[in-house]
Amino acid sequence: MFYIAKWTIFANQIENMEKIIAENIKRICKEQGKQLKDLAAEMGIDPPSLNRAMYGNPQLSTLEKAAFALGVSCKSLFEPINEDSMEGYIKVGSKIYQFNSKEELEFIINKR
Repeated sequence: MFYIAKWTIFANQIENMEKIIAENIKRICKEQGKQLKDLAAEMGIDPPSLNRAMYGNPQLSTLEKAAFALGVSCKSLFEPINEDSMEGYIKVGSKIYQFNSKEELEFIINKR
């Protein structure tokens, strides 16, 4: 019984992760005004392959291609959606900084 319960928990975590990846890819595409077929073309794959990657067991290389085409970190595809989260780059003077939270952005801005 213990193994069945552990397997059920593991299977649910995988299902949740697949859902998070798919939601993030769709959300980022929408924010950028891209359709999924456009993203697939930029990744060099056909739309059904992108769909399988989003809702199945994608290879890391496929997720890396998606992240690169969307201009985001691969990590951001795995993170649950949080409306207050932010990530990006900011140029201050001649330096470019990467930030992954509001706190990091504020630190960069206030450190000047």
